[in-house]
Amino acid sequence: MLASAPVKASQNALEIPARQQRLLARWLRVWETPSLSDRLRVEFSPRLRRSFGRCYQRERLIRLTPSLLSNQSHLLTEILCHEAAHAAVYELYGPRCKPHGVEWQEMMRMAGYEPRVRIPVAVRSAEHPQGRSGKPLYIHRCPVCRKARAAVRPMRRWRCQHCRRDGRSGRLVILRSASQRRGASSTR
Repeated sequence: MLASAPVKASQNALEIPARQQRLLARWLRVWETPSLSDRLRVEFSPRLRRSFGRCYQRERLIRLTPSLLSNQSHLLTEILCHEAAHAAVYELYGPRCKPHGVEWQEMMRMAGYEPRVRIPVAVRSAEHPQGRSGKPLYIHRCPVCRKARAAVRPMRRWRCQHCRRDGRSGRLVILRSASQRRGASSTR
């Protein structure tokens, strides 16, 4: 690890790239938690299959999925910031704060990111039009704001929360992924 970012790496072969190490050290300074860098560990775990990362606040441990280093590298910085913000909130405010509460949101904004809880599944599976089980994915897209989510089956009750907040119906258009046969789309 770099001297300017003494974040500890676990005994993994994989380490966060130098650029992200420098960014992490900068975020910790901006969040007024620079001493956290002495105790915070970052490791990659192939066991993470349902999320890109997790923060174990009491252990001061961040676990990231190894796919962030290769086919999802464009997300690595944001995911690392997301998880580090959890650790900083815990360091400053203790265990009583909500996981994605006001304090966490403010830290994400201070780091230059929009505080979002989930990355759309469609982004995660762009290279793989099929879900983990090999079933085809259904893309649920908002016709107004164009946000999208994916699922292995049509989720007719899902609504676009952004449009719902603006007083719209939030109804989504459901399309089968491109790998499926043509003409089999639903618009509910």
